[in-house]
Amino acid sequence: MIITINEKEKIEKFTAEKFIEAYNARFNTTFAIKEHSDKPDFICKDKNGVEMKLETTLTEDQDNDIRALLGRSEHKNFEYVRKHGMNPASALLGNVMKHAYNRISEKMLKNYGKNVALVLRDASPLEWDWDICLPELKKKLESNSNPFDKGVWILTISQNQNKIFQVL
Repeated sequence: MIITINEKEKIEKFTAEKFIEAYNARFNTTFAIKEHSDKPDFICKDKNGVEMKLETTLTEDQDNDIRALLGRSEHKNFEYVRKHGMNPASALLGNVMKHAYNRISEKMLKNYGKNVALVLRDASPLEWDWDICLPELKKKLESNSNPFDKGVWILTISQNQNKIFQVL
């Protein structure tokens, strides 16, 4: 039997792998992906058999930025911008945090079980310093029921260093 992996699964797997690398480095743990499932997306275990599950999603600076990165939207290409103008500039404490808040809030409406972390991958090329807005983002999310007992995390991926920021 040949198993094919679709684009969504590739993105989820890459996100999970980069998160586990950063998480293990930060906390000196040995988690590894053991299974790609559906809800949550991944089951990970460390060398002692301790389990942590991951639900992954993406966030973007502006609407359709992820589609543009995947080649499915023209709003970022030069000809489109020349013809239609640019979107307003992004601001971490404005539209960027709003997108993150909306993604996290949507995921918090579902129950994924125990030992689950939500990993929100920042798809922005700007490498935002999420520490700047974490207090405000946490405050906005306080009233939401949080089903993620292993935390809510933001992952930034760069050429130099992948970083994780704990939201909750």
